[in-house]
Amino acid sequence: MAEDDDCASRLKTIVCFSCTLFLLQPLLCRAHERPPFTVDGTNERYEFVIPTVDEAPKVDGRIDEPIWATAACASGFRQVFPYLGEPASRETKVLALATKDALCFAFICAIGDKNKLHAYETRYDASMKRDERVTISLDTMHTHERTFDFTVNARGAKADSRFGNERWDGRWEAGVTVSDNEWVAEIVIPFSTLTYDPKVNSWGVNFWRYISETQELCAWAFHPDRPFDERYMPHLVGMPIPPDTKSTSNNLQLQTKLFATTKYDHEDGNMMSMYGLNGEWMMHTNTSLRFVLKPDFSEAEEAFESIDVSYVEQLLPDRREFFVQASEFFDEVSPELFYSRRIKRFDMGIKLTSILKGTSIGLLTTHGLKENEHNIALNIRSTPNPKTRLSFGYVGALRKGDHSHSIGVGGRIRFGNNGRFSFSCSYASHSSESNLSNGDAGEFRLHYSDRLWSASCEYSFVSPHFGPPLGYVPRRDFKLWSFHVSRNLIPKQSSFYRGGNLWARYNFGETFSGSFFNRSCAMGLRITLKDQTWIGIDYNRSKHAEYHIREQPFDDHSLNCWLSFGGNRPLRLGASYALGNAFDSRYRMHSLTLSWTKPDGTWNAFCKWSQRRHEPVGGTKLTVSSMELGLTRILSRDKWLSLRYFHRGGDYSVSNFAISFRIKRENGEELYLILGDPRASKLRRAFIVKWILPFTLGR
Repeated sequence: MAEDDDCASRLKTIVCFSCTLFLLQPLLCRAHERPPFTVDGTNERYEFVIPTVDEAPKVDGRIDEPIWATAACASGFRQVFPYLGEPASRETKVLALATKDALCFAFICAIGDKNKLHAYETRYDASMKRDERVTISLDTMHTHERTFDFTVNARGAKADSRFGNERWDGRWEAGVTVSDNEWVAEIVIPFSTLTYDPKVNSWGVNFWRYISETQELCAWAFHPDRPFDERYMPHLVGMPIPPDTKSTSNNLQLQTKLFATTKYDHEDGNMMSMYGLNGEWMMHTNTSLRFVLKPDFSEAEEAFESIDVSYVEQLLPDRREFFVQASEFFDEVSPELFYSRRIKRFDMGIKLTSILKGTSIGLLTTHGLKENEHNIALNIRSTPNPKTRLSFGYVGALRKGDHSHSIGVGGRIRFGNNGRFSFSCSYASHSSESNLSNGDAGEFRLHYSDRLWSASCEYSFVSPHFGPPLGYVPRRDFKLWSFHVSRNLIPKQSSFYRGGNLWARYNFGETFSGSFFNRSCAMGLRITLKDQTWIGIDYNRSKHAEYHIREQPFDDHSLNCWLSFGGNRPLRLGASYALGNAFDSRYRMHSLTLSWTKPDGTWNAFCKWSQRRHEPVGGTKLTVSSMELGLTRILSRDKWLSLRYFHRGGDYSVSNFAISFRIKRENGEELYLILGDPRASKLRRAFIVKWILPFTLGR
């Protein structure tokens, strides 16, 4: 009876929580937000109206076709960093038009010195943070919250993301030309590569540019208080959004990927082969169905990208294709309820995603037929107006002898002048037949931010037995208050720095039984100098209880310093030093990192060395050191070769060497060839071969 009452109580909490958010959201204004300055190219309704032409221009980076003379023009870019709100030091213009099938854009970017134009990357979907580049942001759901982003650097390399998912790959074209005075990027984005609701006749749009010569990040439309807030994006109107008709050939196509993996280990004498199939059916312009048969569990991508030498479990992203694609439709489900890496091997999976006006829906199921294990995850995210977001999540796990359910609700509301205040909250409840992991968790946060100041007050809790089988819950049994305040350092043209931040934090909490749990404070300073030298320092003091180790709390403190030279130049150096006390052990830790990129982008190299010295009270001193060396040779836009050596000694020994050859093409074809085992504790004669072949079925 007590268990039934507890379940009913949690259900009542969820219902009350959801109703409160639903009733509050109509009180907020739906009016479109505008920056405090004029956005050149928009009309009085804050619209960017683009004309429609019969035929798209040739994508070659040259804008000499007559149709570009009829294009709409956006200009007047301003700095986001370093001099917030000031006009950009180099002029940027964006031309835009549309056809019945695609959106067409042309960036005309003035430069001061062609020799100071830095663009290192030539590979598709590679990181371009230090490159001269331009970006188009499209809010196709028109929720003023999440966007498609299409980026092109001055070498013509492309990168894209959908609603924050950088592993999404779209089909679009780009061409670049560079002259002595300017560089031009021409971009054509087909409507068929976008996810949108055809009943929404206007989208949000914004344009960005990173000027490598002066190391400025600039944008067309933003508010200085919150430069990355999508609520200030102008309306994109005039394009002929294609209707959603099932009779079109696109809706009869099945995009599939066949993958095959072979692993061999000479020491074990074992060879293992895996194969499977991923597929996607675009049922509508706003709905798709994905499936996987015999999923890939080799994790070949992750094996060469990271080495996990931590002592505790880390919250790491899932690299498996089925979970990566369309993961942006499930990001509102808290990791406390759904952490996809908890799902190990299964035989088949289905994923349905859809958007309708301001609502996105994601449904995922996996099925292990032999083990009779089945999982389901549902996420619904709604944005009824630019200041309100609501979410609902459900996670179910069916195991032999146990069936568990997890439900989560959440929301965020902005209010006050220019939406500077926000209140967000989330609540999760878990129940199972065994009753051993039943419980709930929640978080409530009040936040304020403007151009200079940011402050927040947060209350969070996790009940003693809360343990969803698919969730990531590193700590249980606590109720915690957190306070945070920070001050942005906005430079002037005469300042010696380019930007900085000063912050402080204080936490205190207790267990559900009223015992001591945590009391901590921290403060820090981060500053970037004129020459892009980055300096950081912080101090942390934490008194925390670990009752599974001992009754008395631990009293930890640390001082950490960082220093980085080089900015976006080819040669860069980073150093760090830390000292303090952790779990009654004194420690000192220092590291050095040296990175180099050849100006033409064909070679990348890095060397990282670190050492940590422990001095336990009454124990034996321990020195842990590690070294990692990496070298990458870019053979072409879609092929590269990487070598890596890693050594660790002191607590446990790791010493290995591995070589990787990689092919990644824009059509989705990928090849991994790895010699050695990057995650092994010693050099192993082993190899992994993985091939992903995309093809299309249907008309």
